[in-house]
Amino acid sequence: MQEKTKEIATIKQAVRLQQWSEQVQEQQASGLSIKQWCDENGIKTNTYYARLKRIREHSLDSLPAIVPLNIPQQQYQSEIRIGKNDLQISLPSDIDPVTLLALVKALC
Repeated sequence: MQEKTKEIATIKQAVRLQQWSEQVQEQQASGLSIKQWCDENGIKTNTYYARLKRIREHSLDSLPAIVPLNIPQQQYQSEIRIGKNDLQISLPSDIDPVTLLALVKALC
């Protein structure tokens, strides 16, 4: 019996999250501010933000784990390319950061 109750609670939570996701999508598509949309739909802004937080948390929980990649060194680019308008500059990837920063500042 306890397992059935847990299963029902899980389904109810999934349905709520789906409904809340649809509301967030409606708000974003409406062109209204969150406050305006909430006022028009009878939802307190605090409730909206709490639901949005739960949706985000659930989305994070369902993301796959981050797996580190071991990429062989030779696959890295051996140079940095910077372009602005018709100017193209290629620099070694081990350029001194201070020099690189000065160059970027000069170009911008």
